[in-house]
Amino acid sequence: GLGCLILFLSFVMEKSYWLLNVLVQTTGVYLQWNIFQLPFWTNAFGGLKEGEGRATDEKSAPWEWMGWWTVFYMAWWVAWACFVGLFIARISKNRSLRNVVFGVFLAPTAYALVWMSFMGGMGLRQQRQANELQELGRSVYNDEARFETSYSEFCYDVPQEDVEFNGATVFVNTLPGITPVCRQDPDDKTNDWFNIMYSFSYPGTGANGDFGGFGQFMSGISIFTLAIYFITSSDSGSLVVDTLASNGAEEHHWIQRVFWALTEGAVATGLLVAGGNNALGALQTASIVFGLPFNFFIFFMCWSIQKMCEKLEQLEELGATGIIDAKLLLPKKTWEMPIFGGIFNIVEFIVSFGMVNKQLGIEFPTSKQVVGFFKNLLLPFLPLYSICSSIDMKGENARANMLLTVAYALCHVGWIALFICGTINYGFVAFGWSAFFLNACILTSVRMHVRGKLGIVGNFVGDFIAGSFLYPQALLQIELQLEHEDYSFGDGNPSEENEDVTVPLHKHGHAE
Repeated sequence: GLGCLILFLSFVMEKSYWLLNVLVQTTGVYLQWNIFQLPFWTNAFGGLKEGEGRATDEKSAPWEWMGWWTVFYMAWWVAWACFVGLFIARISKNRSLRNVVFGVFLAPTAYALVWMSFMGGMGLRQQRQANELQELGRSVYNDEARFETSYSEFCYDVPQEDVEFNGATVFVNTLPGITPVCRQDPDDKTNDWFNIMYSFSYPGTGANGDFGGFGQFMSGISIFTLAIYFITSSDSGSLVVDTLASNGAEEHHWIQRVFWALTEGAVATGLLVAGGNNALGALQTASIVFGLPFNFFIFFMCWSIQKMCEKLEQLEELGATGIIDAKLLLPKKTWEMPIFGGIFNIVEFIVSFGMVNKQLGIEFPTSKQVVGFFKNLLLPFLPLYSICSSIDMKGENARANMLLTVAYALCHVGWIALFICGTINYGFVAFGWSAFFLNACILTSVRMHVRGKLGIVGNFVGDFIAGSFLYPQALLQIELQLEHEDYSFGDGNPSEENEDVTVPLHKHGHAE
């Protein structure tokens, strides 16, 4: 979540439409190169040593390149396959193969494309702009350091207004607020990330023109997020090692997991302290050696999964008991009020001059739907709390429901206020969108939970669209549905008439 926040804030404050172009182009290159060409690329001619026919123009890659990069990482991924696969299997219990494939292969690939395109695109654009300012200072002012910052020879202050020289415009700033921009320091690459974070400075804004920018906030949340990444990765690794050490047992004492986490950290620290780069080189070599045999196991596992699916299909066709398609357990149930129903039905009546097809369920909106829409538009946190209380039958999550409602209310007021502040400093618009989409994620989660509880068909994409730009309708839709299902609002319990009704669900609690 925090990584997505950093990504989204940076995307909105930077040159957004250009980054989308980078994403499209990068996706095309990935599909053309990484899917088909890279797996078969061996750098055959670059692998020739001197005296064997190596290129004389000195433009060939080092002959060790394939071992440094491509072969190493492919073997590294394969070596981790069984370890990570066990973790994925643990958190994917009772999920369909389709969900696992999407969550493990497609979603991470899409996220990696977005992340690398946006963050890498920002770094490349700012480096190119820094080179441009260096060349501008040399060619126009005969001084390459004309726009250099006072603290680094690799960073340049971007003029916030157009630069004119001898009556001619020599520089046009189409992205005010993003300064300074930096070239990469070949001797210290650790500052590259923070150079981008500190470029969102928006100088000259604020009450007295002394706004400090968003650099400190972005850098601080980056460090915190990095720490969370390391901690959660260590925790996940400890979970798998704990499972292996317990002979497959799923429940373990927390002290045992802490022991493995500390042991893993100690081993990694010992390798770095004792051997440094040599130890890492040995580790890389070992990963390549042990990665090769795992390929054969992976081929066998893929074949086993295919045979398993074929066997299940055969048994199902023969009517074997105990093997039932989970989707057959759920009725084709939909919302009582469509997301574009209610007050939006007025549009249907207007464009059809009142001659709507009532067989499609289109009726003139009731006063309850109209009042509910505007109430949810202005005060969405009130119906949210009522909904959370209604589906919490035993009142076990009363405190969590209250905290969720408070967070939703703060984000709702926050995104409105931040968009207003964006008229003074555009950087606040990025924070406004972040608060808005955080609200959308909260309502999406609630809507998915209600769908799963009531057995209503749907998907995450539809829930997110409804929970973001159509949030008044989504809240009203849930309210009316719970009322139709005879849930009592406010007391956290279904009515007596509904107490003994059991809604058929998947084992993991939601519909396909």
